[in-house]
Amino acid sequence: MKRKNKLLLGIVGLASVALFASGCTANFSTNEEKSRIAYAFESGVSQFKVEAPEASDTTISRKIDGTNIYQVYTVTKDENGNVVDYSYSNQLKTLISSAKSSSIAVPAIDYFVELDKAGFDRAVQQYKVDKKVELDLNTIDQKTVDIIVTDYGYVKFYGNGDTFGNYKAINNELREAHGIADKKVASIDFENFYVSSLNTLVDGYRSTITVYPQYRYGNYGENNASIILEKTTWKDAWGKGGHLIEGLIVYPVAWMIDGFARAFAGGKNASVDKIETAYASGGPQILSILVVTVIVRLFIFLCTFKSTLAQKKMTELQPELAKIQQKYPNANTNQAQKQRLAEEQMRLYKKHKVNPLSQILILIIQFPIFIGVWGAMTGAAVLSTGNFLGLHLSASIWETLKQGPKNVANGGWWTALVLILLMSAGQFFAMKVPQWIQKAKAKNVSKLSKNPAQKQQNRTANIVSYVMLAMIIIMGFTLPAAMGVYWFVGAIVSLIQTVFTNVIFAGNKKKK
Repeated sequence: MKRKNKLLLGIVGLASVALFASGCTANFSTNEEKSRIAYAFESGVSQFKVEAPEASDTTISRKIDGTNIYQVYTVTKDENGNVVDYSYSNQLKTLISSAKSSSIAVPAIDYFVELDKAGFDRAVQQYKVDKKVELDLNTIDQKTVDIIVTDYGYVKFYGNGDTFGNYKAINNELREAHGIADKKVASIDFENFYVSSLNTLVDGYRSTITVYPQYRYGNYGENNASIILEKTTWKDAWGKGGHLIEGLIVYPVAWMIDGFARAFAGGKNASVDKIETAYASGGPQILSILVVTVIVRLFIFLCTFKSTLAQKKMTELQPELAKIQQKYPNANTNQAQKQRLAEEQMRLYKKHKVNPLSQILILIIQFPIFIGVWGAMTGAAVLSTGNFLGLHLSASIWETLKQGPKNVANGGWWTALVLILLMSAGQFFAMKVPQWIQKAKAKNVSKLSKNPAQKQQNRTANIVSYVMLAMIIIMGFTLPAAMGVYWFVGAIVSLIQTVFTNVIFAGNKKKK
């Protein structure tokens, strides 16, 4: 196979592995949490005030019947003073534009006003049930209204255990009241399109694993809203799709991330405000990733230490393997030479008590842990909260860089750029340092004539190494920034392990 084809095959293979890894851990979000995320992105067109706003050409308000609350919305008028549009969230603008592009009839603007009103009524009822209080909407204060809208507005969507149960119920009520042909009512097609569009958006947000539900998490919607989440238990993890990886790796790692972040933010005795303020800085999350990365890499190192030493022995045996390979220069094409070469190599391995398959054990241990850590980093709610030096840890580095330095607040663009450069450099040195160490040692070995089989093996190994490096960097661009921090710290730990392993191996060799 040609070198170019091998390189292409390697890239496709690793891309497939990355795609597989990104989808093989479960989404921990409950339907209620999905509704909260959906509401953070699409909260409607209305605001609710206890006082009527000042008259304005762009503001319309109407008093909700039987209450002292005003429903307020912003409009755009034409030269004749006629309302031609309302002020939507960016998400709703995109949704309406996509519906029109798909030839789906979009209901009149009044529909969205009625939808908000029905959602607010349900939010008030849910507030009464949860707080076990009676509310007089004629004497209610603005602070309570804001709490109802912020914490309970999601019931515009959520109902009967369904992410969009109430939304569908409200549409049915409007159809019964106005008739299905009324332009103030959403058609079945628009309802399905609306639900499908928001579902697709919400499914992209997996950061809902938390042990401490008393805090608010996330940066959702154009206003970077935070939401209330439910406590995630280990039992929940074991029940996710029947996958062992959620219970064995994803939840424990996410649990550690959450626990260390809270400890660095002030600990269990700190007030909620203090913890949330610390989370907003992103500092506790970065420290948590650092500690968890060291723990995970140390665990892998301890599990694979013997296999790593065996690999080291294999590397040290390269000069002797080269001598054997010189005896069979046509092993690539001559079956008899190929068999005798394999027999002599196995005798050499047996003499030095080396298992050539030891590297497989390392991969067997590393791969599921890699997937599990990936799932934990994307699932831990605390990592979707706040930002570090202007960079949201849940945002992909590529999406941040794509916006340009002028469009990312608080220097977040530069933080993303420095992170990807550090991660790339760290991965490069973690890959090359062991090779450089071995090359330095090989200077003392007498040079032998070139062997085609060995030359081909070395070329293939180099291709695989560089393809893996390229894929890690590419994934570093596309994955959440938190994963980039993990890979950078992991690279530093790998370099330390390389030095440690060489010292241990050299000491054992000296004793012998």
